[in-house]
Amino acid sequence: MNIAIAPCCWGVYWPEGNEINWTDYLDRIKAAGYRHTELGPYGFFATDPEVLSSELGSRGLSVVAAAHVHTLADPASWPVLKEKTQAICRLLSEVGATHFILMDESEFYPKDRMGVVDEAGWRSVVEQTTGAARIARSHGLEFSFHPHVGTCVELEPQIERLLAETEPGLVGLCLDTGHHAYWKADPTDFLVRHRDRINAIHLKNVDGAYRERVLAEGIHSDRAFEEGIMTDLDRGVVDIAAFVDALRQTGYDGPLVVEQDLARGHPDTPETIAERNFRFVSELLAERAKA
Repeated sequence: MNIAIAPCCWGVYWPEGNEINWTDYLDRIKAAGYRHTELGPYGFFATDPEVLSSELGSRGLSVVAAAHVHTLADPASWPVLKEKTQAICRLLSEVGATHFILMDESEFYPKDRMGVVDEAGWRSVVEQTTGAARIARSHGLEFSFHPHVGTCVELEPQIERLLAETEPGLVGLCLDTGHHAYWKADPTDFLVRHRDRINAIHLKNVDGAYRERVLAEGIHSDRAFEEGIMTDLDRGVVDIAAFVDALRQTGYDGPLVVEQDLARGHPDTPETIAERNFRFVSELLAERAKA
């Protein structure tokens, strides 16, 4: 398993207007120990494959995947997704990446009806997911759907319904340990039960004490993320060691992407957090390799 990281760890959620540019990001992840990364929002990195490959190669880095967010419950948005998926997958294949990851857009939903869709909206999610998966596969990439807090695919019954209504050989799943544990679900148990569909991993952890407040007080997910519900990998409620053991025992060899969404006012720098998480995961993998 190759340990990777994603630009969201530096608060990069948009192609432009970020506090860090893409070459600085590459320098910083290399300094933190990483050799693999996700692409981030399309347009944050250079979209010219020669330029991107040159900058990656000069640092000994590689892109393993891209995670793209889209309003899947809106059927009228398919032409936009089709065009963007083609562009992203073309770039991914040209720089040697392996996975295209798709997730629903939480901002599509009203604040008081997060993730609520009618049957037509659900059919749109299934159909757009399938269409994007076919495009990804046409470029030689694995396709992974990423369940996300605040969308219509976040809880285990919703995830399992999506899996049941999509083709096993076409649509895989990116299991995000943090998003899964947000609602007190067990990502390790889910991994074991659905390992045949899981082909990508996002490693996150959840601050248990703050999660209790979020659930008890009904704190909106946007605020929860801003205030740091996602915490260091070795400090949260998810037993990352047990999760990694389950990955090894089930033969997982896909990307292992470290993510810790940047909390507002966090006392540590993104570089410090990234290095700490890399050290934790790399030492964990090394220990398991010796066992």
